[in-house]
Amino acid sequence: MPETCSMKNEFENYIYSNNRPGSNKAPSYLKALEYLERVLNGVKHFDKFKNIYRIDSVPEIIKLYNFILDQQKLGDKGIFNDNFKRSYWQSRFYSAAINSYKQFLIIYHHERKLNQILSKELMTNPKELSKLLLKQDIDNIDDLDLEPDRFEGKERMQMISARVNQYFFRKMILNNFNCQCCINGLNIPDVLRASHIVAWSEDKENRLNPENGLCLSATYDAAFDRHLITIDDDYRLVLGKSLKEYTNNQAFKQHFKEYEGKQILLPKRNLPDKDFLEKHRKKLQ
Repeated sequence: MPETCSMKNEFENYIYSNNRPGSNKAPSYLKALEYLERVLNGVKHFDKFKNIYRIDSVPEIIKLYNFILDQQKLGDKGIFNDNFKRSYWQSRFYSAAINSYKQFLIIYHHERKLNQILSKELMTNPKELSKLLLKQDIDNIDDLDLEPDRFEGKERMQMISARVNQYFFRKMILNNFNCQCCINGLNIPDVLRASHIVAWSEDKENRLNPENGLCLSATYDAAFDRHLITIDDDYRLVLGKSLKEYTNNQAFKQHFKEYEGKQILLPKRNLPDKDFLEKHRKKLQ
């Protein structure tokens, strides 16, 4: 059974990382779970859910989700028979919040499995490690709903698997770089990105290779993705020629020119692969 505070923090990080700008979904779902615990506290057979974050069983959460769906349909005739936070069950926030927590749990368990492999296989060739991690099946994948309805069958499974593995890649790279941008040292997680050196779509076998990633803040991530900046074999920042027109701009001087030729902050382990960096440099604009 997981430590409550840790699981709650993990879920908060997950739900806020998927919260669209301007949306109030994340705080609403967190409040919904808080209120739901109070409602369930006196419900026979479900009083064990009085602390939802102590439950890490996907089947148990699915059971609770189905129960809440039924109770919301019953309205005042079910467990929601008073005026406590009436709008939450009427608007189906309770079931939506539990569904979100269910998806988090599925991803959480998959990441834990990958982390166990990662910790045991640290000395394995990173390219082989990536293949091994990518081979791992996602348990309860049919209960994940991360993609638009237009995706069906095998294509939907592939898209979901890609999303889950991208979540893991982000955590792996941010951890490797001590959760700071390797160019300017910014350490605000919400604006950090795990940037693939060789793009996800270009090299399937190295999608989860820890040597194929850089931790960059959003601005540098965009510039790196568009090949406006790159890294040389000595791990120094290189600016593309297309940036020359901005040389008189103060912001450019502060955020780009200031770091040109300087070595990036290196990771704890798994230095960026120089062959990958060379491929990236060939596209420098």
